[in-house]
Amino acid sequence: MAVDVVRDSVGVLRVSWELAGTGPVELAVGPMPEEIDHDRPIARFDRARRVSLPGLGPGRHYISVAPVDGGSPVLAAERVMPLEGADNFRDLGGYRTGGGGRTRWGMVFRADAPDRLSTADLAVIDRLGLQAAYDLRSDGERTKAPSVLPASVRRETFAVGGDTPRATPLGELFHRGRVGPVPDNFLDGVYLDMVEREASAFGRVLNGLAAPDGVPAVIHCTAGKDRTGLAAALLLSVLGVSEATVLEDYMLSRSCFSERRMARLLPHLAELGLDQGRYYEVFGAPRQAMASTLDQLRGRYGTVENYLITRADVTSETIEALRARLVLPPARS
Repeated sequence: MAVDVVRDSVGVLRVSWELAGTGPVELAVGPMPEEIDHDRPIARFDRARRVSLPGLGPGRHYISVAPVDGGSPVLAAERVMPLEGADNFRDLGGYRTGGGGRTRWGMVFRADAPDRLSTADLAVIDRLGLQAAYDLRSDGERTKAPSVLPASVRRETFAVGGDTPRATPLGELFHRGRVGPVPDNFLDGVYLDMVEREASAFGRVLNGLAAPDGVPAVIHCTAGKDRTGLAAALLLSVLGVSEATVLEDYMLSRSCFSERRMARLLPHLAELGLDQGRYYEVFGAPRQAMASTLDQLRGRYGTVENYLITRADVTSETIEALRARLVLPPARS
């Protein structure tokens, strides 16, 4: 069974599902996976495969879809968190893995910088029970846009690209106004250089997630697209998520972040001689950038797992611990 949950523009949850059979299903709702009352479903559907759920109230909701005629319920939630001050705060749960399992909801999030979160946002985030925030920004970025996450969330800072405000190739490129002549595959080289130069930082993130107090956690940089995108791709890859799904997750940053910030970005792009279409093509989470990076890692190291073990100081035991912690095994029939 596959279940998808999306919030529309007026806050109504649209739930859709696909079943192998044609039997009826029951839907149950809760604010957290462990708080869903499966004995008191909110509705039963005999033939429908999609439904709108208005009036659930603010915050995030988990939806359980269970076949009435037998079979285990499937849990799903909004992938993009409903926040006012962050556009790209997403859950890495619910992705299918090669062994028939799914990544666990509510354990690892990826996000843009949490510097503009509202009071309402913080109330939503408080329900996530975050233990740690893995911040991949430079010291300058953190000083300019300090995190407003609750003090109870442990801050782990791994400056990917260095400690200066424009240490990353992207930051330096935009600062100097040299974006016009960049080639279509510019990010390919940036990402490959980043995973080689910053292997230890990415390794520390994965080692942190495997620690006893490592999750629930959020991984973030400034946009939640490039540095965070690489960390998420490495994690999902070793959890057994297919490359097609890893790339789809990466590309969500275009709609979640790039398109939403375009109104603010357009005047600056015009000054640099870069139009909106060209920005998306080169910088807006293009599929080939991440695909090329993963392909190059496999070419050099055989697998992403071997890269992490040989370059990022991540042990095979840590990888197994991540799989045990972050992957929900297939339900027994």
